[in-house]
Amino acid sequence: IYAPLAHRLGLYEIKSELEDLALKYTQPETYATIANGLKETKRERTRYINEFIKPIKEELIKMGLTFDIYGRPKSINSIWNKIRTKHVTFEEVYDLFAIRIVLDTEYEKEKEDCWKVYSMITNFYRPSPDRLRDWLSVPKGNGYEALHTTVMGPGGKWVEVQIKTKRMNAIAEKGLAAHWKYKEGV
Repeated sequence: IYAPLAHRLGLYEIKSELEDLALKYTQPETYATIANGLKETKRERTRYINEFIKPIKEELIKMGLTFDIYGRPKSINSIWNKIRTKHVTFEEVYDLFAIRIVLDTEYEKEKEDCWKVYSMITNFYRPSPDRLRDWLSVPKGNGYEALHTTVMGPGGKWVEVQIKTKRMNAIAEKGLAAHWKYKEGV
């Protein structure tokens, strides 16, 4: 009941936490298997993320942008849903993480800067044309704004990249109420 409500309100962090907790208690073996799989592959994923973001980070600095860039693991529930819907094993789930680029830019330049970053990324990595999600032009109903793409990274691995601004990230993580907080400088 509460996870879908949190999702409708745009409270992504809470939604994900509630879904993971529900899975932990309704299917403890499944939860433990995925949690252990994430734990065992953490070092390898961290090394890959660092290799992937290195040229992007260098170019963002050259572009004079202020940013945070990091890898974010997918939630256990999200991984479980992929395993179920795509009929694959944990080892076959290729996107156990997403790269998030959060720009610190003026409101008036948000779209422009996000698209510049997208363009730069595609200079390094080949995008999957059917995996571009533009929620900058038309935000989701819950207020979510971002640019998502999936690109072919080193070693032929697909990597999801999320590009957004600090304001957009606050809304994504804390819901629309965070927008008003952000706007008032609180």
